[in-house]
Amino acid sequence: MSTTRKTFGWGLLVVAVLAALFLALASVQRMQVRPRTEDAYLVANIVHMAPDVSGRITSLRVRDNQSVKRGDVLFVIDPEPFVYRRDQAKAQLDSLRAQIRVDTTQVASQGSQANAADQAVNSAQTALDLARRTVSRLIPLAQRGFVTTQALDQARSTEMTAQSSLTSAVQNAAAAHQAIKSTAPIQADIRAAEAQLALAERDLRLTTVVAPCDGRVTALGIAAGEWASAGSPVFTIIDTEHWWAVGNFRETQLHEFQPGQSATVYVMQDSHHPVAGVIDSLNFGVVPDEGTVSNGLPEVPRSLNWVRIAQRYPVRILLQNPPPDLMRLGATAVIIVNR
Repeated sequence: MSTTRKTFGWGLLVVAVLAALFLALASVQRMQVRPRTEDAYLVANIVHMAPDVSGRITSLRVRDNQSVKRGDVLFVIDPEPFVYRRDQAKAQLDSLRAQIRVDTTQVASQGSQANAADQAVNSAQTALDLARRTVSRLIPLAQRGFVTTQALDQARSTEMTAQSSLTSAVQNAAAAHQAIKSTAPIQADIRAAEAQLALAERDLRLTTVVAPCDGRVTALGIAAGEWASAGSPVFTIIDTEHWWAVGNFRETQLHEFQPGQSATVYVMQDSHHPVAGVIDSLNFGVVPDEGTVSNGLPEVPRSLNWVRIAQRYPVRILLQNPPPDLMRLGATAVIIVNR
């Protein structure tokens, strides 16, 4: 009876050991066919909502943890100072435009005067040419006695008068052209004023802050009446338009993964609800335990660990149509890569 019991006990032990070995082999086989990791978590993009302009918040339209849609108004900064700046810029632009209309009229008048002076130069030149030709004809006639010396002297006097008139006309024409006013400086001022008005209108428009994406408000700790500074975050929005699961896989498994490869994600909150996904990207760098630099020199450990553990690298899984009620930033997850 005792021998039978011993034999039965050894048989149970052998069966148990074989079952354990079978389960271990099955687990290893499953891990090779469908690599998985329980060291995973959910991530999403976050937007630190910082206004583009400074001012006092007059209206806060959201509360903490509220769901918002792209384009929803989040808060409003007091627009009154920005309305005044816009009106001031518009008035400056209107003044410059009125001034250039006046200057344009003056330039047109000055151009007409310059054209008249040019015509006077042409007339004076014609008179001088005529006087010179007259003198040239009278000189041989006077030498032969066909005309009097008085007539020749009068022709020469007319030539000198014509020369003096031409010199005066040329000087007047030059002065008339120099007097023409250029509108280039005021045109540059108008362009600067237009840019200033555009900036003022933009600042006024940005006093109303809207959601840049679908998401959830978080870390909200202000109320209406608080001063908001440009570039300083007021609260944070979790972008719920896209969700990822990031899992750390051993480096010996990475050669089996490719972007676009399908995966299944389980969130700890509801481990019975699978979420489909695809591999979005593989990480290419982590900080090693050894070989880091301190004070400009590499750190090398004195002892050598003979058991080498494979490094783990993050693998990013893009979730497809994830259930909104399970999506929480940093939630624990399990990733199984399908092969």
